[in-house]
Amino acid sequence: MNRIVLIIAVIIVVVGIAVTFWIVMGPAGTPEPAAPAAIAPQQFDTTGGQEMRPRWGAQEEQGNDAAGD
Repeated sequence: MNRIVLIIAVIIVVVGIAVTFWIVMGPAGTPEPAAPAAIAPQQFDTTGGQEMRPRWGAQEEQGNDAAGD
């Protein structure tokens, strides 16, 4: 009787360890997360171009001309 209880206890421990490793390591089919891409510094050309105006208040302006013109 004691031998059967010992065998069952060993089986439960082995299955528990196997399940723990499977959860920690993850299934074999899951891909590894991608490494973050190197982010280049953003450089914007701010010379020349169109005047920036808010969209609201367009009724107050004269057509599509700039406010100072």
